[in-house]
Amino acid sequence: MRSNKSFRIGSLLERSEISRLLSRARALGELDALVHELTPSPLNAHCRVLAVRDDILVVAADSPVWAARLRYQSSQLVKQLSGVSSVKLRTVQVRVRASEQSPDCRITPIRKPVSGRNSMALKQAARSVTDAGLKAALLRLAARRTLPGRQRPEDEGSS
Repeated sequence: MRSNKSFRIGSLLERSEISRLLSRARALGELDALVHELTPSPLNAHCRVLAVRDDILVVAADSPVWAARLRYQSSQLVKQLSGVSSVKLRTVQVRVRASEQSPDCRITPIRKPVSGRNSMALKQAARSVTDAGLKAALLRLAARRTLPGRQRPEDEGSS
């Protein structure tokens, strides 16, 4: 039979696997902050600590370029961390992992304008298509006209 005795959440967490995971996550967060302090300015925004395994610090970089710069700094980083941190490290392993971008950092495609002749051809093709989605897409493409007064090279021959 179950008892309805209340427990403090802190006492439940202390006795579980979760407390070990929470303390490990806190330690990695502190190590990540320390690595950010010790690495030079543009580099620290493009790397993050993933794990510490045995005596190896595993760090992720945003791109291969930042990973190369971090590898170049790794021996100095190990020396600096051995003087400051309680974690004893032998080396740094760098992995390339793209950071998660915020929604406002999305890359927007460049919309190239369509010449007058191509716009007319797209409209004509849209009239002969029975699929409504394809017809709408062709008409959207046809609406991308060049600005008046600015001719594209393929328009010059048709004037």
